[in-house]
Amino acid sequence: MKKSIFKHVFVTLVFVISVFQAFANEKEENSLLWKISGKGLKENSYLFGTIHIICKDQFYMNDKIEKALESSKVLAMELNMADPNLMAEMQQLSVNPGFANIKGEFSTEQAAALDKLLKDSYGAGLDQLGILKPFVLSSMVMVKMLPCPEQSSYEVFFTEKAKSQEKTVKGLETVAFQMGVFDQIPQKLQIDELGKMVTNPEGMDEFDKLVGAYLDQDVDKLHELISENEMFQEYGDLLLENRNKAWIPKIEELVKAQSTFIAVGSGHLGSDTGVIQLLRDAGYTVEAVK
Repeated sequence: MKKSIFKHVFVTLVFVISVFQAFANEKEENSLLWKISGKGLKENSYLFGTIHIICKDQFYMNDKIEKALESSKVLAMELNMADPNLMAEMQQLSVNPGFANIKGEFSTEQAAALDKLLKDSYGAGLDQLGILKPFVLSSMVMVKMLPCPEQSSYEVFFTEKAKSQEKTVKGLETVAFQMGVFDQIPQKLQIDELGKMVTNPEGMDEFDKLVGAYLDQDVDKLHELISENEMFQEYGDLLLENRNKAWIPKIEELVKAQSTFIAVGSGHLGSDTGVIQLLRDAGYTVEAVK
């Protein structure tokens, strides 16, 4: 399998996973950057909400975010993107069991649209790429449907900064775990979502709204826009809430040891089961950085 294909999947996979989240009970301040202090911490740590893929000309960054990263000794993300083995692991876990091809699971219209997009974008169609899991194909499609020739990734940006500043990079989860999350969601539902994506041009209008909410740093608006997604309605606990809860002891261990800059999908921040509130429930002070 071509490595270039998996580079696209690599930076968008987590977006597909973390684009689902519940409503917040109380509206948080509009901010992507949050300071973690209190509960005996010797140094402040920071929490930042990302969007995993965005048009290059919409990439949002400022001095406060960069200074927060620079002042931290560790960068922690959902995945450790500095791990040289990550790409190989993703390739291994991206293929359907028994190399089964899902081409025949789409309607004629959907198969034709998806096949054309894949051939035009990657030089291979469903005959070759249909062996990939549906959510992997969704990641590949999403990159190519963005209304811009160049995209940026916050995870890549932060990883490069951390490397240049000789920081330790850690992951809250493994590729195997994240891929396993989608393995628990019926393949038919994933195929249906992918089929709609390639035959409904209005779908990217919704993504534009998500980006708008992100650039407004309005996490609650983001919740509002995504709450009607069918996959969220059925599998919100699996996709987000359970993962948020599992992260808290890992985050606590990190911030107690040394100052840490934690960058996770912005969909994980808000709501009474989001990372901000869960850290507060654990006794920490979590404040918006303006």
